Amino acid sequence: MKKPLLSMFLSPIFIGGALAIFIGFAAQPSLNPIHASSSDIAQGNALFHEKGCEYCHGVNGIGIQGKGPSLFTVGKRLKKDDIEKQIHDGGASMPAFGNSLQPDEVKALVDMLAKRKKAPKGFHASANRVQP
Repeated sequence: MKKPLLSMFLSPIFIGGALAIFIGFAAQPSLNPIHASSSDIAQGNALFHEKGCEYCHGVNGIGIQGKGPSLFTVGKRLKKDDIEKQIHDGGASMPAFGNSLQPDEVKALVDMLAKRKKAPKGFHASANRVQP
């Protein structure tokens, strides 16, 4: 049986439109700036909240002026060894946490922070920098 000519032309258009909408939604940036999915990253996120990192660095590491800088791009600015040293030994206005965190906790935080290389769209780190 022959298909009507109109339906032969409209079917690909509807399928293409549905596909374009799906791709558009899938391509939207995440509200969470961390794009990794390993268990260490998830543990790092939980520890960031549980251990009080948010007190100085804000929820999701957005930064709190006068307390702690944004950590959105810390993985771009610092190597893993430098992040670990900062957490363990402290420095500048950050206290040391080497005696209050277990080595696996430090590793999970470092792994999570090292993945932070890109700030969310529209975020301006200069507004949240700690003044020296």
